[in-house]
Amino acid sequence: MRTIPSEEVAGSAEDRGAEDVPIPAGEPKTRRRRWWFILFIAGAALAVAVWFIIQNGSDETEVTSAATLAFSEVVVRDLEQIEELSGTLGFDAGEPISSRFSGTLTASVEAGDTVGQGDVLFTVDNRPVVLLYGSDPAYRDLAIGDETVPVMGRLSGPITEIVEPGTIVEQGDVLYRADGAPVVALYGDTLAYRALRDASTDLTGTDVIQLETALVALGYDPDGTVTVDDVFTYQTGQMVKRWQEDIGAVEDGGANLGEVVFLPGPALVLEASQLGDTAGPNAAALTLLTGSSLSGPDVEQLEAALSVLGFDPGAIDGTFTPETEQAVIDWQQSVGMDPDGVVNLGEVVFLPDEVRVASVNLTTGSSVSPGATVLGTSSNQSVVAVDLSARDQGLLAEGDRVTVVLPNNVETPATVTYVAPLATVVGTGPDAQTTFEILIGLDDASTAVGFDEAPVDVQVTTDQQLGAMSVPVSSLLALAEGGYAVEVERGNGQTALVAVDPGMYADGYVAVEAEGLQPGDRVVMAR
Repeated sequence: MRTIPSEEVAGSAEDRGAEDVPIPAGEPKTRRRRWWFILFIAGAALAVAVWFIIQNGSDETEVTSAATLAFSEVVVRDLEQIEELSGTLGFDAGEPISSRFSGTLTASVEAGDTVGQGDVLFTVDNRPVVLLYGSDPAYRDLAIGDETVPVMGRLSGPITEIVEPGTIVEQGDVLYRADGAPVVALYGDTLAYRALRDASTDLTGTDVIQLETALVALGYDPDGTVTVDDVFTYQTGQMVKRWQEDIGAVEDGGANLGEVVFLPGPALVLEASQLGDTAGPNAAALTLLTGSSLSGPDVEQLEAALSVLGFDPGAIDGTFTPETEQAVIDWQQSVGMDPDGVVNLGEVVFLPDEVRVASVNLTTGSSVSPGATVLGTSSNQSVVAVDLSARDQGLLAEGDRVTVVLPNNVETPATVTYVAPLATVVGTGPDAQTTFEILIGLDDASTAVGFDEAPVDVQVTTDQQLGAMSVPVSSLLALAEGGYAVEVERGNGQTALVAVDPGMYADGYVAVEAEGLQPGDRVVMAR
């Protein structure tokens, strides 16, 4: 920026580059002083006139340039004032992943790997631990029931048919046959404790009503002749006969003790006797997992994950159904687990999204105990961490847009995702610094591939003026009398001073407001 004294303004108005008037040798000094005085007064008067003309928006003060001048155009542009902060590009730390099993670490992912839904994180004694997506952490076994029930052999004889472990049994299924006689599962909360048949005085009880309810549900009262109540009637006996004919039992119209096992709902076969074993009252032919239907958000996120992975759990409703159990079995077989239909605590790690393995804390072959941290994790998305000085506390807020300059000088847009509510004091004494942690997420994470713990610059726009008529700062003239002007080309080698009102400065330009100045005009640059 040039400062134009009154003498220069005056001279410019007459003839740029004019030299001082020579004084003949030997002339009296008083005459010399008189000439200087006259010149001074004339220059001052002319400067005042120029100032008056400029302040009134006139460009009448013209000069003829004898020298070569450098020009720049008046432009319309966006001006931004930017503050630059130092940051570090890396990954946001996540929660560590621990083992719930004891044994030997037989396999593990590697540091730097990205692990997604369905991937095996590590194995303990070759038992896989798998990542599934969900916001609720695993805290219990997930299975079709929560109660282990032994099925005692009330019918004696060799076992000629029996369901296999891992099978889901539902109402009406034959559990096993003892010497050909079937033992059938029906739903009910009351355990079978007596024979159910039409006695001389009608038999009554809750076990009767649950027998009638089950057989009607299975379709053995097609004409609707049975009244579902707690009384075993003739119609009840006829319905029992139709059922016995269907399952290959003796058609006597009564359910003898041991022929029916009442269960609260579907059950998973955990253990089963071998064919040919002898069933008897002192030995369990089967061990079932049953109880109230397991439900909750952890079941729902398991169902959702299985569905995404291609294993159909039926309705995703948060209830562990036989369809859910079958999907679990199919999934377990695909990842090398024991296909028992039970997701034991520790076999699955629920996380909201894919994670990056930041560290592997144990080496393959190491001993693992419950609670031992196996993997350290981080977000898979690159983030920039900035320690913002306390004096700049109000500079950034969550959601603010910034620009990150990467180590390869690529500029990439980003957004402030986190501003620590409390300051952190680093150091002690006079060297202590108070800062606020700022985290910034890149809009396009791919631009940061290959950079980790790398220094970056963060550009923050602190002020801006859009669509401003602007001139280079070096073309701005500071008038000795106050105010500013630019020297504008008027053609034919003539220039004129135009008064301007400067605004925001940025990137070597200054926004100006002026009459008699418009975009495209050429202004004289500093000489």
